[in-house]
Amino acid sequence: MLDLIADHSDLVKDFRVHTFEQEGMLLRFKAELTLFDDSKIFIKEFVFENGERKYAYHWVDSKGNPVCRWDNAEHWSNISTFPHHKHMEEHVFESTDITINDVLDCVRRKLEQEFEQT
Repeated sequence: MLDLIADHSDLVKDFRVHTFEQEGMLLRFKAELTLFDDSKIFIKEFVFENGERKYAYHWVDSKGNPVCRWDNAEHWSNISTFPHHKHMEEHVFESTDITINDVLDCVRRKLEQEFEQT
């Protein structure tokens, strides 16, 4: 995690690890990243004994309003990247952003676009 933060140090202002539990191959991880614009990304990662991975990354703006959520819950089988998908406003889209690093790269691009438009 520290390497990830270092790689994105221009984007991530602060981080907090809420849960880090590992028992054998089982892993539970929850964290919160605060970005330079005071938006936040909430991270949930679970790895099970069989190697299966569940994740959810929830990005909210500085006022707590949802911007985007990426996850792999298996309830959108019509999406071409099933089970990976993202939620934006009231819509669900395909997504290949399946790691927190992917998500941070995506967030960086979006924030850079917004900055260029101002």
